[in-house]
Amino acid sequence: MKLKLQRILCFSLLVFILFPSISIHAAEVTPLSNSMTLSEMTEPPYPFWKDYKNYSQSGTRVYYIGKIYENKWYANAGQKPDSGDPWVLVGDAEWTVPEDEKNYQKEEGSAAINKILTDSEILSLYGGINPEYSPENALNRLNQLIQESAYNELFPYRFGSPEWKNCSATAQYYPDTSNIPDYYSYNNLKEALRTLANTIVKVQWYEGSEWCYRIIRLDKTTKEQRLTYSDPNFDAEWLQSKTLLTKICDYGSFLAVGDINTQKRELAGFLANISHETGGGTIGGEVENDSLTGLYFNEEVGYIGSNAIGYVQSTGTNYLPVAGKSYHGRGPIQLSYNYNYGLCSDVILGDSSILLKNPESLTSNGVLGFMTGIWFWMTPQPPKPSCHEVITGIWEPKAGSPNAQYNGNFGLTIVIINNESGQSENGTGAVARRARYYRIFSQKMNANIQGEQCDTVGMTTFVQ
Repeated sequence: MKLKLQRILCFSLLVFILFPSISIHAAEVTPLSNSMTLSEMTEPPYPFWKDYKNYSQSGTRVYYIGKIYENKWYANAGQKPDSGDPWVLVGDAEWTVPEDEKNYQKEEGSAAINKILTDSEILSLYGGINPEYSPENALNRLNQLIQESAYNELFPYRFGSPEWKNCSATAQYYPDTSNIPDYYSYNNLKEALRTLANTIVKVQWYEGSEWCYRIIRLDKTTKEQRLTYSDPNFDAEWLQSKTLLTKICDYGSFLAVGDINTQKRELAGFLANISHETGGGTIGGEVENDSLTGLYFNEEVGYIGSNAIGYVQSTGTNYLPVAGKSYHGRGPIQLSYNYNYGLCSDVILGDSSILLKNPESLTSNGVLGFMTGIWFWMTPQPPKPSCHEVITGIWEPKAGSPNAQYNGNFGLTIVIINNESGQSENGTGAVARRARYYRIFSQKMNANIQGEQCDTVGMTTFVQ
């Protein structure tokens, strides 16, 4: 009996040596989604093991050198998972990239981030560069979704258009319109999309401390990676025991996710929200249908022709205001406050000073204006997902998270943009107006929105 048991043990050991990936826990490793290839995965199936972290919670799983490990009890910082107790091998990982020890070490400030990346580094850190999100493909998609003639029919009274200049209501704010360009032209939208499609951003934050985040920017053409923004506390030791979460946003994926109906819905949703932000409402005697007056203004009405200064925050931000400059709402999304001007400028232009020093450039440069709108629409703001994520349904909330049940609905984009929760589309308020634009634009684009919730009834604001 004893001899027979030894033979069984020896046979088991031989199987383990020949097939090390076999494990009693192997079935528990998260399988690769059928809809996702290895090159599309931007992070391993479990978080990287970090050499500076203590793992106090038993049963914590980590990724290390192509394998998944789990700790049986408290694991001190520096105890490598492949060194034995308290770590136990769970199985091989399905996610594979060229290994780099830096994956498992603490990044020491911006010096470890600001550099030109190799193709293998881009594959490891960003999942590669998706050719479907190239500037050329982005422009082709826009043209397929809405051509210039159809766009002009939606916005005949857009800022700077001939109809806008001939409207009597315009003279109330702009006595001389001779030198005002067609700010919201179709070509300006195209150029904004073409330019932004060269940029990817990585947003990282600590679970449970969403306010503490950083943004890393990658130029797809030059392959230059740069730390764009980091909360002063991001590297604090007390945060290092928390899970670091990552979202990657390729601006070239705007209008590129899902089937053609989803892409039409996203375009209709984007245009509906910016139409409300910039709409002129019913213009008595000339335009009775307010669905035609989207994009009528390009700055906050109370500041037009004024030297007033507003929306200035001088403390508690990395993006300090420039003396004498006003940071009131400008552009299609009505970008407001110096900290948003600075952050947006950092991300889309690579230099925060451009918009901080010249915020008024947003009212003269329509391409730049559309870039700010797409930036806001596409970029996650922890704990808020991006409008792009929720209207396409690719947001991945935790079970039971606030608003998780409304994923994929236009109404949730309203909550993200303006915190207008719990409001019906049956009325005359802001939510009703946004919803009305969305229904009209969706119909004109032949987008099916049957059963979709267009207002914010039941939804709550995202609270950190």
